[in-house]
Amino acid sequence: MTTNYKERLIAAAIVGALSVTSAQAQTPDSVNSRIGNLQFEQGFPTEETTQKVFDEIDYQRAVQAYLWAYPAVSFEAIRIGTKRDLGADLIDMVIADNYADPKGRWLTANDTTIYAYTNVDLGKSGPIVVENPPGAIAGIIDDFWQRSLADVGIPGPDAGKGGKFLLLPPGYKGDVPQTGYFILQGTMNNYNVMIRGIVLNNDKDAAVENVKRVKVYPLSESSNPKPNKFVSMSGKVMDTTPPMGMAFWELLSAFINNNPVQERDLFYMAMLKPLGIEKGKEFKPDARQKAILEEAAQMGDAMGRVMLFEGPDRFHRVGEGLGVEPFPGSKWHWVFQVNPVQKTDTYGQIDERLHYTYGAIYTTPALGVMKAAPGGNYVQAFKDKDGNRLDGGKSYRLHVPANPPAEQFWSLTLYDTATRSMIQNAPNDSARFSQDKLNTNADGSIDLYFGPAGSAPAGSEANWIETVPGKGFYPMFRFYGPKAGLFDGTWKLPDIELVK
Repeated sequence: MTTNYKERLIAAAIVGALSVTSAQAQTPDSVNSRIGNLQFEQGFPTEETTQKVFDEIDYQRAVQAYLWAYPAVSFEAIRIGTKRDLGADLIDMVIADNYADPKGRWLTANDTTIYAYTNVDLGKSGPIVVENPPGAIAGIIDDFWQRSLADVGIPGPDAGKGGKFLLLPPGYKGDVPQTGYFILQGTMNNYNVMIRGIVLNNDKDAAVENVKRVKVYPLSESSNPKPNKFVSMSGKVMDTTPPMGMAFWELLSAFINNNPVQERDLFYMAMLKPLGIEKGKEFKPDARQKAILEEAAQMGDAMGRVMLFEGPDRFHRVGEGLGVEPFPGSKWHWVFQVNPVQKTDTYGQIDERLHYTYGAIYTTPALGVMKAAPGGNYVQAFKDKDGNRLDGGKSYRLHVPANPPAEQFWSLTLYDTATRSMIQNAPNDSARFSQDKLNTNADGSIDLYFGPAGSAPAGSEANWIETVPGKGFYPMFRFYGPKAGLFDGTWKLPDIELVK
């Protein structure tokens, strides 16, 4: 080894040592941050800095916990609102026997389907049976995280022929019937069973009658089940949307205390503990915790709104080679960016889940199918053809080309941007669908119109939906029983155009 080479090695070692010393010496005694100046004395945080940092940690975690908790609080809000506004308890069936309508606040419900639903609590009832009749029914069983456990009816394992589904509580050790049931192993106590009666040949009464044949009862009563109490939600004023402020956290605490903690959620439970939300404990936040939680709920709600209306540009349908646009170059987006289990092989879909559950409810493999199949797929738009937001004080036209790719039917519903529920207008009617008596063009296409009172084009009143000046709105177009044309580019829904 030459002398010059040894000298270079020694010099490099000295430079390295000086670099380490320099890096260590750069640890600052003062840090300017978004929460103010943070002071450290001899490396130790001052008392003021400690309080600022812990408050910031808890605030940041509270905001993220709000986003994580949204689907569960949304379903808990449905359970609470159902009992408060309709007097319907667990296992009681709520039915939209004259369709849902804008008087009730529901995240993107529509008034073209016969809905029925019930809430169950396996911790109180034990195993639950969902007995589904044959016929045009498409149902969903979701846990309160809005993860799909099973489809029921046409898209389910019974394939529309009817069948019995047995929902077992988490950790259930009792006897399980070996035949006659589709067995479903639950992972939590709270589930929501939702049934959609498909209206065929414009026969609403037949759809209602079929839905009323659905039975939900404890397995312990299977030899002689009690008839379900059916409560109408049609025309009723009710609110099932997630609450704001401290009420949000109160519902979350109640939900956590009634269900097993999922392994995937342990870190979030750790984030909530310093904020007074802890499994097995009553929620009694102090003044500091309340202030942080109130602010975090405001920020979380703002993030939810941004994620709903701008989120699709942040993600795409992973693994399917599909972007967020169903019709490339248009302003329409697929509604279902999240999958029914809310995760991929490499990450949990927290943004996609928030995008969907802030604006809607229920997930299922039958919704968001990307091929011709039973079930459905939906698209929504938040801007018109020119890239401007949709304004309830202006008039618009949507040209629907002939032969929309829907085996059963299609529908178009307008939603209020503030409530994500059907727009509340004087006619109490926010939707049109293919079984309405609509004016049709010579080529089979249909022109739909949206605008404030008095703006309906002469002769096209049946195709018009009244909007509300001063409020934003957005449309959702549903395809029930989607056909190949929705996915292969042979059919395209044009953008909404401003009528000048």
